[in-house]
Amino acid sequence: MPIYEYNCSDCNKIVSILFLSISEANNEECLCPECGKNNLTRVLSGVSVLKGGKKPIQQKPGKSYNNDSKSLSETMRREKSKSRQNYGDDFKEVAHRLEKGENANSIEKSFRKRVGEEMETH
Repeated sequence: MPIYEYNCSDCNKIVSILFLSISEANNEECLCPECGKNNLTRVLSGVSVLKGGKKPIQQKPGKSYNNDSKSLSETMRREKSKSRQNYGDDFKEVAHRLEKGENANSIEKSFRKRVGEEMETH
């Protein structure tokens, strides 16, 4: 059950919406739970990483990296180095593409296309 985050252009809030499946998320009209309008833009969600019983590493609440690819890449690499885990070639590719200024949504869309999953932006 995916949870997606959206920025509402009408009330200027970032909201989380739970869907029962990815296909439901792609096919259902999203309404802002704060104001009830449908002027939503999907944003890159924060990530939590739990390692060895320690507290999760989390993105600061309300911070959106959707329009700042380089900051997102810096944060990804910083948190990766803290965890000392190998995140593989996909992680390296995403970070590199973000550093070059590519939009996070277009990167996500290309990765979904690789595995045969469609993605609609709202």
